[in-house]
Amino acid sequence: MSSLRPTPDHPGLWVSAPASAANWVRPAEPARAEWWCRCGLHRTATGHLAAARLITDHQTHQGHCPARREQPCQHCGKPTEHRSHGAQGWPACPDCYSTWEQRPPEQRRRANAAKAIAARQRQRHKARRLRLALEAQGFDTDTAATLISGGLVPVDTDD
Repeated sequence: MSSLRPTPDHPGLWVSAPASAANWVRPAEPARAEWWCRCGLHRTATGHLAAARLITDHQTHQGHCPARREQPCQHCGKPTEHRSHGAQGWPACPDCYSTWEQRPPEQRRRANAAKAIAARQRQRHKARRLRLALEAQGFDTDTAATLISGGLVPVDTDD
């Protein structure tokens, strides 16, 4: 679980809170929280109230952090905060992102299909280059095709 804790290289917020004290006479361990920011700020807290305050401080700091630089929107060029608004990590201003999000589903499906076709074309191109390289090394066409497809080549054993 220690690999999930934030570090200077991987900033973030980590919270460990045991079950509520109402169910237990005495909790096994107190709540703990740790927070590293990309600007170098580091905070830790022990106890339920201190951990809650640390979470609030973390959320407040994110809006004013000097390390969060502005960058232009990929669509309109308007300066926008350095954070991804979508799951894809597309840096855009809120107006452009909401417009993109409201596109008809068919448009989104076509855009995703075009990306998938491009990926298959790159894979075919890579396989073609590999086949040519194998043939240049002396492999026959069938053997090269079998190696590229991942099939097994039968081994001739003459006793």
